[in-house]
Amino acid sequence: MNTDGTIHARAIRKSFGPKLVLKDVDLDIASGEVCCIIGPSGSGKSTLLRCINGLETVDTGVLKVNGEDLGYYETETAYHRLNKKKIAEQRTRIGMVFQQFNLFPNMTAQENVMAGPVLVKGAEKGAAARQAHELLASVGLSGFGDYYPAQLSGGQQQRVAVARSLAMDPEIMLFDEPTSALDPEKVGEVLAVMKDLASKGMTMVVVTHEMGFAREVADSLIFMDEGCIVERGDAREILRNPKERRTQSFLEKVL
Repeated sequence: MNTDGTIHARAIRKSFGPKLVLKDVDLDIASGEVCCIIGPSGSGKSTLLRCINGLETVDTGVLKVNGEDLGYYETETAYHRLNKKKIAEQRTRIGMVFQQFNLFPNMTAQENVMAGPVLVKGAEKGAAARQAHELLASVGLSGFGDYYPAQLSGGQQQRVAVARSLAMDPEIMLFDEPTSALDPEKVGEVLAVMKDLASKGMTMVVVTHEMGFAREVADSLIFMDEGCIVERGDAREILRNPKERRTQSFLEKVL
């Protein structure tokens, strides 16, 4: 059974100091599924993404990404931490796009996209350059390869960030409010790229405030509050007819 592009979590808990940020979170995302996560600030949405990406380590619970225990391997008696090389290898299969673009300012758009394959995977520079050219074209930035981040708009920089993540050939793409730092007229540029990715069958988990995108593109929707998943189901059904009072209250404010 192929488990690439899948996420499976059971009873995930994560604390920062005395604050419990994720409280027994259960999650199943199938290969090719587009799941949007909504909820108020501080509800644990970004922390959940960072755990799936391996940027944070869960305190307790089971987290399998692409069919593997993330950061650990299991024996009959215990879980053991993987070495840094193996963890880095797991993480190359999980792309993540943040609110801030995090591009290298001293590199061109093409060099930013090439960096991961060349530095992490040891790809040959010529092949990486050709791939970067194709990926920039796929996000609507053909001809912008020689531009530095400071010469690009916010929407263009975020699309370079998407191309950079795709250069690692991930099985899963995570988006943490990818349009929140953009001017309103630039939001559509990034959402169009994400819609195209979804249409190609990429597994995507998207923390977002863009309810129109969730309604149009998402297969499933999760509403989180205070570290818990309050409601989960078909995206259009929840947006049209939420069952939980807390979800209703939130959506009344944002729709």
